[in-house]
Order: sequence, then C-alpha cells, then structure tokens
Amino acid sequence: MKIIGLTGGIGSGKSTVSSYLEKKGCKILDCDMISRKMTEKGSPALEKIRQQFGSEYFLSDGTLDRKALGDFVFNNRSQLDVLQKIITEKVIEHINNTISYLKDYQFEGIIVIDAPLLFECGMENIADENWLVTASIDTRLERVSKRDGLSKEQILLRINNQMPEEEKEKLSNCVLDNSTDLDELFNQIDMNLERINNEY
Repeated sequence: MKIIGLTGGIGSGKSTVSSYLEKKGCKILDCDMISRKMTEKGSPALEKIRQQFGSEYFLSDGTLDRKALGDFVFNNRSQLDVLQKIITEKVIEHINNTISYLKDYQFEGIIVIDAPLLFECGMENIADENWLVTASIDTRLERVSKRDGLSKEQILLRINNQMPEEEKEKLSNCVLDNSTDLDELFNQIDMNLERINNEY
C-alpha cells in the first residue's frame, strides 16, 4: 500500500488529476467531501462553527451557508484559520481511521489523500510522498472565472490567502504542470505512477 498526498491551489486542476487517478485504480480520500460531511446538519463540527461565527452564516433550515461563510473567511485570515482548525481535526481523524481500515484488510493499491490544504493542515506527514498540481496564474484565473463566475479580484484574493506555490513546491516530491493540455498532464501522471510502482 502506498499513500500519495495530492494538493493544488484554486484553478490548478487538482480535481482533474484526482479523477484520473481514480480511473487508474487509486483509492481517493477526498478531503473536501469529508469536510462537507463534518459540516452536515447535526454534526458536532457544525455546532462549533455556529458558536464561533454566529447564526447569520446558517440558512433557515439550519444548514451551513457555505458561500457566505467562505466569502467572510477568505477576507479574514485569522477567521479562516479558526474554521480550518475546527474542521481539520475531524477530517484527519476520518482519514487515519480509513487508512487503518484499509491496512487491516491488506489493501495493496495506492491511496490518494486529495487535500487542497494538505500542507497547511499538516496532512503531508501521513503520505509516503506528496504531489502538487500547478498551472500558470492566467490559466488559473480563466478556469475559476468560467467555473465559479468570480471576478479577477475575488480569485486573486483566494489565491493570496493560500500558501505560496513556491513553498508548496519545496514540500512536494512531484510537481505536475497543468498549464497545457490534458494529454500532457495525464502523461506526467502515468510516468509518476510507474515510478511509484517501481520504487515501493
């Protein structure tokens, strides 16, 4: 069993890489999906979020208003850190439990921890090696604008609130450049999967 930590900033194409790895037979642990479960109605993390940020970030049915809270925390670094701390603890606990379960059942494939905040949350130490998906700033701006309808200023604010690419690169064993086409990206992934299978 091998564990890859996969990360990438907004608009880098990390989700594209994660989907391709899943098609190649990897077991994906999607931290965004797990964190959403941790903030579902009735979860302990959700009540902590209400206590910390207030009821104005909740909809009338008691569910979290993710967009409103996201807009707030991405404009306030200290509050972003508080939110991440509340959710991260539960996410890491879930990931460790899942890995332990797979070990117990002698899983022999590749596990991918798909985490936008892999390094920020200290999850890189769980993996055997860490992969960073990157792309040029213009490419990222174009992708996010089309996908989310955000302005250039809104996107840059979110990018600037994330760990700088240079720091992520220093902590990564593999950097996948997703500035060109999918064939080139998939070729980079295939080469690294082959390397991993030969190394471990």
